[in-house]
Amino acid sequence: MSIRRCYTQQSPRGLRLALFSFLLLLSFLPACHRSGGNNNDIVAYFGTKPITLENLADTARLMGFSSLASQSPVEWLPAQRQLVFQESVQNMILTSAGKKMRITVSRKDLEHYLHDHFSQKQEDMEKFAKQVLFLEKTEKALEPAETINASDVRAFYREHPALFKVPEQAIVDHIVVAKQEEAVSIRDALLKGSSFSRLARLESLGTEAFTGGRMKPFSRGTLPPPFDSVFSMKPGEISDVLSSPYGYHIFRLDKIIPKHTVSLGQAKNWIREQLVEEERKRFLSRWMSRQLKQTPLNILPSFSKIFSPVISYNVQNRIESPVQK
Repeated sequence: MSIRRCYTQQSPRGLRLALFSFLLLLSFLPACHRSGGNNNDIVAYFGTKPITLENLADTARLMGFSSLASQSPVEWLPAQRQLVFQESVQNMILTSAGKKMRITVSRKDLEHYLHDHFSQKQEDMEKFAKQVLFLEKTEKALEPAETINASDVRAFYREHPALFKVPEQAIVDHIVVAKQEEAVSIRDALLKGSSFSRLARLESLGTEAFTGGRMKPFSRGTLPPPFDSVFSMKPGEISDVLSSPYGYHIFRLDKIIPKHTVSLGQAKNWIREQLVEEERKRFLSRWMSRQLKQTPLNILPSFSKIFSPVISYNVQNRIESPVQK
């Protein structure tokens, strides 16, 4: 987990949901009819429950590896194989635990999730959304009661001072295009009074085009060299056209934020989330390790050369750090 990101941002609820909403649509294109053997082929048994190629393909989709679903695991990278296999076993354990705890995903839960993540409803989307929600609710139900108190928060702040020191940062508007002549034309229009936000939305190739060119605060040395030139500009000033391997850039400086330290009052909510997250990870890791020890995992001989036993639980991070990189 990165430990120096913007204080005001929150990360997605783990890898499943982070990748699921963006990539799931790709999973249901006609190419999803997989080749390379019978997808009911059994890879391993977890206790008496089979883990099939179909299970692995479904897990790959949930994790955002939609392209893997059309390939045989033999074609996957070793790290991908093991990650998907481990996630499949963990999901099987969580599913079993969720059923024992009578975890349910209501129609309201499902409709709310689909509304937040998709513009249309399809049967396959509902199936995968329901599985994601079920696993998330099961993890939540397994988590221990929070034990973090104010003294824990103060101690963390005192013991990790470097985490809360923010270097000098710039807030800028940015346009990047592929051709120099196009950038020169845009800059001329800006100098004549055209709207930076409008031109960024219409012309810029950068991801911040959707926000009118406004970038998140950044410090020196964290982006390509042309970006550092803004630290010598005045607020409101429009830069010359600057080149980089990514294209031709135009900047307008909004303001410089002096270096400062995030106060305990500003950071306390993040610190509490961090400590709760660490507590959650420790608990779920211990719990999952017990489940893995209690139930035998037998990989079939035909797959034993490409899959390794699962020996630990991969707990996903849910939060980010308080300080911009």
